[in-house]
Order: sequence, then C-alpha cells, then structure tokens
Amino acid sequence: MNAPMLETVKIRGCWSLKRLPSLGDNTKPPKVDCEKDWWDGLEWDGLEAKHHPSLYEPIHSAYYKKKLPRVSLLR
Repeated sequence: MNAPMLETVKIRGCWSLKRLPSLGDNTKPPKVDCEKDWWDGLEWDGLEAKHHPSLYEPIHSAYYKKKLPRVSLLR
C-alpha cells in the first residue's frame, strides 16, 4: 500500500500488524505513535522502495518502561 500524504498513525495493541504503508515524496516524515516493542518488530523494504524506519518519526508511549532485570538486587 502506498500513502504519500500520511501525517499521523496511532497504533495500540495490534501486535499482528507487521508493516506500515510506503511513503511517496513527502517532505515531512509522518509521526507514528506506537509501542516500542511493536516498532522494533516491523518489516521494512528499504530506502529504494521508500519504506524505511528513517522515513518515519516514531513516538513511543509515555507509559513505556524498560524491562527490569529478573535478578534480585537485594542481598
């Protein structure tokens, strides 16, 4: 799918979605409001197909937290 005038995408809880639409010659990168884990698992075609993570501006949820180590820090 091609979306040359895409401005903003908001995605929450759609873990089976693996691809975003490719972009046209848009000068402003669209904002993608999503979970970081989902963003890291996306599939890309590359810059020549105008489908690369550098062409988007990811905005990760304010509620996203880094995973803590599974070891006890208390001794």
